[in-house]
Amino acid sequence: MGLKKEAQTILRKPFQQKSENILAATGLKVLIAIGFLAAFWLLRSYSVELCLQNLQQETQAAKREIYRQVSSIQEHLEILADIIQQTGRPDSVRAKKILGAYGNTDMVSRLGIVLPDNQILQQDGTIASPINGITFDALAEKGAFITNIEQDNFNTYDSALFFNVPIVREGRTEGILFGEIELKEISELIEVDTFDGTSGLFIVDTQNMDFIMDTLHSKSENLHALQGQKIKKGYSKEQLMQDFSEGRGGLTAYFSKSTNDYLYTAYEPVGINDWFVMLTFPESTVLQEASHIKKVLLCLGAFEGILLLVYVWWDILRTRKELQQKERIATTDLLTNLKNRNAYEQVLKQYAADRPDCLSCVYADANGLHELNNSQGHLAGDKMLKSVADALVETFCEGTVYRIGGDEFLVFTEADESTTKIKAKEAKERVAKAGYHVSVGTAFGKKTAAATDVVKEAEQKMYEDKRQYYMSQGDRRKMR
Repeated sequence: MGLKKEAQTILRKPFQQKSENILAATGLKVLIAIGFLAAFWLLRSYSVELCLQNLQQETQAAKREIYRQVSSIQEHLEILADIIQQTGRPDSVRAKKILGAYGNTDMVSRLGIVLPDNQILQQDGTIASPINGITFDALAEKGAFITNIEQDNFNTYDSALFFNVPIVREGRTEGILFGEIELKEISELIEVDTFDGTSGLFIVDTQNMDFIMDTLHSKSENLHALQGQKIKKGYSKEQLMQDFSEGRGGLTAYFSKSTNDYLYTAYEPVGINDWFVMLTFPESTVLQEASHIKKVLLCLGAFEGILLLVYVWWDILRTRKELQQKERIATTDLLTNLKNRNAYEQVLKQYAADRPDCLSCVYADANGLHELNNSQGHLAGDKMLKSVADALVETFCEGTVYRIGGDEFLVFTEADESTTKIKAKEAKERVAKAGYHVSVGTAFGKKTAAATDVVKEAEQKMYEDKRQYYMSQGDRRKMR
């Protein structure tokens, strides 16, 4: 493609290319941002959902295990109560021997029998008085049951759960066999080893909102469940309380001050009293449990980053190339490939600010261009101008050659005055050998002289050379 055609193509669509560049860059950035955010959101949501499903499954498993353990203890005590009632009175010698010989099972730390006079027959056979206000009649009225958290019969500083089984003989309740479980032993009721050991297991008495078991805080006495805790967005304390009151399982998430993290929590009714089992895991575990998500996000981010860098680098190169092309077109004469008038004006401004110590100027004018265009056409005139341009470039290879008008040329060089005159004569001879004539004027100026003054002087000398040329020809209208 020729320079002229290239110039027409580039200059015809500057605004269209600019719009396309902006749209392409904006579109790519938006797509990358949307893709990254969408992937992050989808993968994180998938991780949370997966963990919540596992959490619910583990909570249901814990519920079944707690119920099984409690039922097992209750069955053991019922069997023991049947054995004692077959021996006669609950406070008989044989009953005492059976009670003393029966080893503690599961988490039962102490056995005893509440007698009709409200005294307690202990495993060692001694009689003691309770201090927690229990009465035989109240226990007998309830039948077999497990209590919520109560004071220990003999230590008001400790809390415990009590399994109570009536000892019935001939249709009459003659004693209440009980087994005591200390709250500190409850954590051994079921083991939870999910989510890399970061989960916490709770048994909540929703009637009193007390924790019967709390593996997260290493204590379980009189802790009010979720009291004053901040609920995570998307969950509500009202829904939690409604589920508790209706005996329905569900999910919640709240901020734990002890862990300084949100705890995702699944809860299920145990089927014993008003107990609920709750299993928690920290929000930070979500990404720890799904480490592959981090790798996917990092790889995606790296890929998108590389893609963006490649695009930006390509865009910079393309823009630089376009600017260079436009600069070249704006400062180049399309016919001769010389610097044009715009470039000449720019260099004059540069010389006004900072010019070399030695500056010479050659001003040249092609003689007879108008007559040649009229007689042989513009193609012949263009050929003449190209010949003059080639001669100046070949002669002043170290300088800068400009076409500043239709048939006017100018050369700036840092050569001295005598060298410039010799080369100007050489250029004039080169043009003559090509069959044309050019009028030339030279001027020289030191650093104190303005570049415009040097140009004016060279121009005046060129006009003098032109005058002499036409006088020698005898007819100004004739080319040679």
